[in-house]
Amino acid sequence: MDVAQETAQAQIITAVPARASRRTAERREELLQAALKVIRTVGAGASMEQMAAEAGITKPVLYRYFGDREGLIGAVAGRFAEALAERLALAVASLVEASPEQAIRAGIEAYISFIEEDPELYGFLSQHAAPDSAALVSIVDRVAKALAGLIAGRMIEAELDPRPATTFAHGIVGMVHMAGARWARQPELPREEFISYLVALASYGLANGGRPLQPEE
Repeated sequence: MDVAQETAQAQIITAVPARASRRTAERREELLQAALKVIRTVGAGASMEQMAAEAGITKPVLYRYFGDREGLIGAVAGRFAEALAERLALAVASLVEASPEQAIRAGIEAYISFIEEDPELYGFLSQHAAPDSAALVSIVDRVAKALAGLIAGRMIEAELDPRPATTFAHGIVGMVHMAGARWARQPELPREEFISYLVALASYGLANGGRPLQPEE
């Protein structure tokens, strides 16, 4: 076998697993879309059996592509986090001259709007993923990462120490996520009032640059 033949054979050997990997990724995406469709149709009570049936497969085959039930929930959470992080970044970044409070309000409003637009998916994640599960931690981490850079920029502009930005971002996202989940189930406050309370809580702390509040004299 000459050099050209050896090269061609090597390329074929390399291409086979690459094609198989691509097909697996494509099939995994198809199954994820089927799961999302069932969740948005059935609601938070959607079962893995229903998701598998929508894709025309059995539950064990569905799990084969995601590892297990938690792997599938994690994939759903990841898709949710990607879309939410993009929505928040666009909402806050569009306010070039905004104050920290205005930026926080824009982010919280975008988050709540996202919940309202996809309540079944949000309800599914809230019901099936524990607060400390990898799925929900992933949502908070990915969204907070996008928000932390924006907060840091605003703090630098205000001549504040930006080091707490990541902590603030996780605190804000965690707060809105948990409060939003409860509000979605029990909306005892009107939407705008609910958002205003969250904004007041978040922006009051940020306005002081993370320093302890001093009692009034």
